[in-house]
Amino acid sequence: MIVGNTISGNVGELAGGGMYFPWGSSSLIGGNTISGNEARIGGGILCHASSLTINGNTMTRNAVTLGEGGAIHCYSCSLSIINSILWGDSPSQIEVDGDTLLVVAYCDVEGGWSGEGNIDADPMFVLAEKGDYRLLWGSPCIDAGHPDSLDADGTRRDMGAEFFDQEDYMTLYLTPDTTEVSPGAMLGVTYTAINRWPQAEPFWVQTEATLPNGSPFTIIGPDQYTLPANTTVQRHLHHMVPGAAPLGAYGYGSRIGMPPSMVYDEDSFGFAIVPPPVE
Repeated sequence: MIVGNTISGNVGELAGGGMYFPWGSSSLIGGNTISGNEARIGGGILCHASSLTINGNTMTRNAVTLGEGGAIHCYSCSLSIINSILWGDSPSQIEVDGDTLLVVAYCDVEGGWSGEGNIDADPMFVLAEKGDYRLLWGSPCIDAGHPDSLDADGTRRDMGAEFFDQEDYMTLYLTPDTTEVSPGAMLGVTYTAINRWPQAEPFWVQTEATLPNGSPFTIIGPDQYTLPANTTVQRHLHHMVPGAAPLGAYGYGSRIGMPPSMVYDEDSFGFAIVPPPVE
Protein backbone atom coordinates (compact mmCIF):
# COMPACT_ATOMS: atom_id res chain seq x y z
CA MET A 1 0.00 0.00 0.00
CA ILE A 2 1.16 3.49 -0.89
CA VAL A 3 -1.10 5.86 1.04
CA GLY A 4 -1.14 9.54 1.99
CA ASN A 5 2.05 10.77 0.33
CA THR A 6 3.14 13.72 -1.75
CA ILE A 7 5.19 12.42 -4.67
CA SER A 8 6.52 15.42 -6.55
CA GLY A 9 9.40 16.70 -8.66
CA ASN A 10 10.99 13.36 -9.52
CA VAL A 11 12.62 12.46 -12.84
CA GLY A 12 12.76 8.91 -14.19
CA GLU A 13 15.53 8.39 -16.73
CA LEU A 14 13.34 5.99 -18.67
CA ALA A 15 10.01 5.13 -17.04
CA GLY A 16 7.81 5.88 -14.06
CA GLY A 17 8.84 9.36 -12.95
CA GLY A 18 6.72 9.18 -9.80
CA MET A 19 6.26 5.42 -9.35
CA TYR A 20 7.14 2.31 -11.34
CA PHE A 21 5.39 -1.03 -10.87
CA PRO A 22 7.22 -3.81 -12.78
CA TRP A 23 6.22 -7.38 -13.57
CA GLY A 24 3.90 -9.02 -11.08
CA SER A 25 3.42 -6.03 -8.79
CA SER A 26 0.18 -5.66 -6.87
CA SER A 27 -0.62 -2.56 -4.85
CA LEU A 28 -3.23 -0.11 -3.57
CA ILE A 29 -2.36 3.53 -4.23
CA GLY A 30 -4.59 5.80 -2.16
CA GLY A 31 -4.79 9.41 -1.03
CA ASN A 32 -1.59 10.55 -2.74
CA THR A 33 -0.80 13.77 -4.56
CA ILE A 34 1.40 12.86 -7.53
CA SER A 35 2.59 16.00 -9.30
CA GLY A 36 5.37 17.48 -11.38
CA ASN A 37 7.12 14.19 -12.17
CA GLU A 38 8.78 13.44 -15.51
CA ALA A 39 9.93 10.41 -17.50
CA ARG A 40 10.14 9.19 -21.08
CA ILE A 41 7.02 7.07 -20.46
CA GLY A 42 4.66 7.11 -17.49
CA GLY A 43 5.39 10.53 -16.02
CA GLY A 44 3.37 9.92 -12.87
CA ILE A 45 3.01 6.12 -12.82
CA LEU A 46 4.18 3.29 -15.06
CA CYS A 47 2.37 -0.01 -14.59
CA HIS A 48 3.91 -2.98 -16.44
CA ALA A 49 2.20 -6.39 -16.25
CA SER A 50 0.90 -5.53 -12.79
CA SER A 51 -2.34 -5.20 -10.84
CA LEU A 52 -3.09 -1.80 -9.31
CA THR A 53 -5.97 -0.03 -7.62
CA ILE A 54 -5.65 3.76 -7.70
CA ASN A 55 -8.24 5.22 -5.31
CA GLY A 56 -8.58 8.85 -4.27
CA ASN A 57 -5.44 10.34 -5.78
CA THR A 58 -4.65 13.66 -7.42
CA MET A 59 -2.37 13.42 -10.44
CA THR A 60 -1.38 16.68 -12.08
CA ARG A 61 1.45 18.38 -13.98
CA ASN A 62 3.25 15.13 -14.71
CA ALA A 63 4.86 14.87 -18.14
CA VAL A 64 6.42 12.44 -20.61
CA THR A 65 8.77 13.00 -23.52
CA LEU A 66 7.75 9.89 -25.47
CA GLY A 67 4.18 9.01 -26.40
CA GLU A 68 1.18 9.95 -24.28
CA GLY A 69 0.13 9.26 -20.70
CA GLY A 70 1.65 12.04 -18.64
CA ALA A 71 -0.20 10.74 -15.57
CA ILE A 72 -0.30 6.97 -16.17
CA HIS A 73 1.09 4.52 -18.71
CA CYS A 74 -0.25 0.98 -18.35
CA TYR A 75 1.08 -1.96 -20.36
CA SER A 76 -0.61 -5.36 -20.04
CA CYS A 77 -2.03 -4.47 -16.62
CA SER A 78 -5.16 -4.88 -14.57
CA LEU A 79 -5.82 -1.33 -13.43
CA SER A 80 -8.72 0.28 -11.56
CA ILE A 81 -8.81 4.07 -11.13
CA ILE A 82 -11.57 5.50 -8.93
CA ASN A 83 -12.35 8.73 -7.04
CA SER A 84 -9.30 10.42 -8.57
CA ILE A 85 -8.34 13.60 -10.40
CA LEU A 86 -6.13 13.40 -13.49
CA TRP A 87 -5.72 16.94 -14.72
CA GLY A 88 -3.02 19.04 -16.38
CA ASP A 89 -0.70 16.15 -17.22
CA SER A 90 1.16 16.33 -20.52
CA PRO A 91 0.59 15.54 -23.29
CA SER A 92 -2.46 13.59 -22.06
CA GLN A 93 -3.61 11.76 -18.93
CA ILE A 94 -3.65 8.00 -19.63
CA GLU A 95 -1.95 5.76 -22.19
CA VAL A 96 -2.90 2.10 -22.58
CA ASP A 97 -0.78 -0.51 -24.38
CA GLY A 98 -0.82 -4.27 -24.67
CA ASP A 99 -3.46 -6.52 -23.16
CA THR A 100 -4.68 -4.13 -20.46
CA LEU A 101 -7.88 -4.34 -18.44
CA LEU A 102 -8.64 -0.76 -17.39
CA VAL A 103 -11.62 0.54 -15.41
CA VAL A 104 -11.94 4.27 -14.73
CA ALA A 105 -14.91 5.40 -12.64
CA TYR A 106 -15.93 8.49 -10.67
CA CYS A 107 -12.84 10.39 -11.82
CA ASP A 108 -12.18 13.85 -13.21
CA VAL A 109 -10.09 13.21 -16.32
CA GLU A 110 -9.01 16.12 -18.50
CA GLY A 111 -10.03 15.39 -22.07
CA GLY A 112 -12.60 12.88 -20.85
CA TRP A 113 -12.61 9.12 -20.34
CA SER A 114 -15.45 6.66 -20.67
CA GLY A 115 -16.72 5.14 -17.44
CA GLU A 116 -19.40 5.45 -14.80
CA GLY A 117 -19.45 8.80 -13.00
CA ASN A 118 -16.50 10.31 -14.88
CA ILE A 119 -16.37 14.05 -15.58
CA ASP A 120 -14.17 16.40 -17.58
CA ALA A 121 -14.16 19.73 -15.73
CA ASP A 122 -11.68 22.10 -14.11
CA PRO A 123 -11.18 20.69 -10.58
CA MET A 124 -10.68 24.20 -9.16
CA PHE A 125 -7.48 23.69 -7.18
CA VAL A 126 -6.68 26.27 -4.49
CA LEU A 127 -3.38 27.39 -6.07
CA ALA A 128 -2.06 24.92 -8.62
CA GLU A 129 0.84 27.20 -9.58
CA LYS A 130 2.12 26.93 -6.00
CA GLY A 131 1.48 23.22 -5.63
CA ASP A 132 -1.70 23.52 -3.55
CA TYR A 133 -4.11 20.99 -5.03
CA ARG A 134 -6.80 21.15 -2.39
CA LEU A 135 -10.30 21.98 -3.65
CA LEU A 136 -12.12 25.29 -3.65
CA TRP A 137 -15.80 25.38 -2.80
CA GLY A 138 -17.72 24.99 -6.04
CA SER A 139 -15.32 22.40 -7.43
CA PRO A 140 -17.17 19.80 -9.54
CA CYS A 141 -15.10 17.16 -7.72
CA ILE A 142 -16.85 17.79 -4.39
CA ASP A 143 -19.43 15.08 -3.57
CA ALA A 144 -18.77 13.51 -6.99
CA GLY A 145 -16.91 10.33 -6.00
CA HIS A 146 -18.44 6.89 -5.66
CA PRO A 147 -21.84 7.28 -3.94
CA ASP A 148 -21.25 4.29 -1.65
CA SER A 149 -18.15 5.85 -0.04
CA LEU A 150 -18.00 8.78 2.38
CA ASP A 151 -15.47 11.39 3.42
CA ALA A 152 -14.55 11.95 7.06
CA ASP A 153 -17.16 14.73 7.32
CA GLY A 154 -19.92 12.23 6.48
CA THR A 155 -20.66 13.61 3.01
CA ARG A 156 -20.35 11.74 -0.28
CA ARG A 157 -16.77 11.06 -1.30
CA ASP A 158 -14.93 13.83 -3.16
CA MET A 159 -12.65 13.10 -6.09
CA GLY A 160 -8.95 13.56 -5.42
CA ALA A 161 -6.47 13.15 -2.60
CA GLU A 162 -7.92 15.79 -0.24
CA PHE A 163 -11.59 16.34 0.49
CA PHE A 164 -13.33 19.63 1.14
CA ASP A 165 -14.32 19.50 4.82
CA GLN A 166 -17.96 20.57 4.98
CA GLU A 167 -17.99 20.34 8.79
CA ASP A 168 -16.02 23.61 8.93
CA TYR A 169 -18.37 26.59 9.19
CA MET A 170 -15.93 28.66 7.12
CA THR A 171 -12.79 27.46 5.37
CA LEU A 172 -9.21 28.69 5.64
CA TYR A 173 -6.28 27.56 3.50
CA LEU A 174 -2.67 28.73 3.87
CA THR A 175 -0.32 28.34 0.90
CA PRO A 176 3.34 29.34 1.42
CA ASP A 177 5.51 30.58 -1.44
CA THR A 178 8.36 28.51 -0.03
CA THR A 179 9.18 26.42 3.03
CA GLU A 180 12.76 27.70 3.33
CA VAL A 181 13.68 31.32 3.95
CA SER A 182 16.77 33.16 5.18
CA PRO A 183 17.06 35.85 7.89
CA GLY A 184 16.24 39.26 6.44
CA ALA A 185 14.21 37.79 3.56
CA MET A 186 10.46 37.71 2.99
CA LEU A 187 8.12 34.80 3.72
CA GLY A 188 5.13 34.96 1.37
CA VAL A 189 1.82 33.28 2.26
CA THR A 190 -1.49 33.22 0.39
CA TYR A 191 -4.61 33.17 2.59
CA THR A 192 -7.74 31.64 1.05
CA ALA A 193 -10.94 32.29 3.01
CA ILE A 194 -14.25 30.73 1.92
CA ASN A 195 -17.78 31.64 3.00
CA ARG A 196 -20.18 29.17 1.36
CA TRP A 197 -23.29 30.52 3.10
CA PRO A 198 -26.01 32.77 1.60
CA GLN A 199 -25.29 35.55 4.11
CA ALA A 200 -22.25 37.65 4.96
CA GLU A 201 -20.18 36.24 7.82
CA PRO A 202 -18.04 38.23 10.27
CA PHE A 203 -14.96 36.53 11.67
CA TRP A 204 -11.69 37.14 13.45
CA VAL A 205 -8.29 35.93 12.29
CA GLN A 206 -5.17 35.33 14.36
CA THR A 207 -1.83 34.03 13.12
CA GLU A 208 1.12 32.77 15.14
CA ALA A 209 4.59 31.49 14.39
CA THR A 210 6.02 28.72 16.55
CA LEU A 211 9.72 29.25 17.27
CA PRO A 212 12.29 26.43 17.31
CA ASN A 213 12.09 26.36 21.12
CA GLY A 214 8.31 25.84 20.95
CA SER A 215 7.33 29.36 21.99
CA PRO A 216 4.44 31.03 20.10
CA PHE A 217 4.82 34.47 18.54
CA THR A 218 1.80 36.45 17.30
CA ILE A 219 2.14 37.71 13.73
CA ILE A 220 -1.41 38.87 12.90
CA GLY A 221 -4.37 39.86 15.01
CA PRO A 222 -6.71 39.13 16.35
CA ASP A 223 -8.23 41.24 13.53
CA GLN A 224 -11.88 41.36 12.48
CA TYR A 225 -13.21 41.01 8.90
CA THR A 226 -16.49 40.26 7.14
CA LEU A 227 -16.70 37.96 4.14
CA PRO A 228 -19.65 38.52 1.76
CA ALA A 229 -22.10 35.73 1.01
CA ASN A 230 -20.97 32.89 -1.28
CA THR A 231 -17.49 34.35 -1.59
CA THR A 232 -13.94 33.08 -1.86
CA VAL A 233 -11.17 35.59 -1.22
CA GLN A 234 -7.43 35.14 -1.66
CA ARG A 235 -4.86 37.55 -0.21
CA HIS A 236 -1.09 37.29 -0.54
CA LEU A 237 0.87 38.54 2.48
CA HIS A 238 4.59 39.08 3.03
CA HIS A 239 6.34 38.75 6.39
CA MET A 240 9.84 40.10 6.92
CA VAL A 241 12.01 37.52 8.68
CA PRO A 242 14.10 39.33 11.33
CA GLY A 243 17.81 39.39 10.60
CA ALA A 244 18.48 38.01 14.09
CA ALA A 245 15.99 35.13 13.78
CA PRO A 246 17.65 31.87 14.86
CA LEU A 247 18.05 29.16 12.26
CA GLY A 248 15.85 26.11 12.63
CA ALA A 249 12.39 24.64 12.16
CA TYR A 250 9.35 26.88 12.62
CA GLY A 251 5.59 26.52 12.44
CA TYR A 252 3.12 28.96 10.91
CA GLY A 253 -0.54 28.64 11.85
CA SER A 254 -3.70 30.69 11.53
CA ARG A 255 -7.27 30.27 12.72
CA ILE A 256 -10.53 32.01 11.97
CA GLY A 257 -13.65 32.18 14.12
CA MET A 258 -15.46 34.25 16.72
CA PRO A 259 -14.03 35.13 20.14
CA PRO A 260 -13.50 33.97 22.70
CA SER A 261 -13.39 30.30 21.76
CA MET A 262 -15.32 29.49 18.56
CA VAL A 263 -12.94 28.29 15.82
CA TYR A 264 -14.43 27.99 12.33
CA ASP A 265 -11.27 26.58 10.74
CA GLU A 266 -7.51 26.57 11.05
CA ASP A 267 -4.54 25.69 8.88
CA SER A 268 -0.79 25.51 9.34
CA PHE A 269 2.49 24.59 7.69
CA GLY A 270 6.10 24.15 8.68
CA PHE A 271 9.01 26.15 7.36
CA ALA A 272 12.70 26.50 8.06
CA ILE A 273 14.95 29.51 8.50
CA VAL A 274 18.21 28.59 6.80
CA PRO A 275 21.54 30.31 6.15
CA PRO A 276 21.52 32.75 3.22
CA PRO A 277 22.82 31.37 -0.08
CA VAL A 278 26.54 31.70 -0.70
CA GLU A 279 27.23 34.13 -3.51
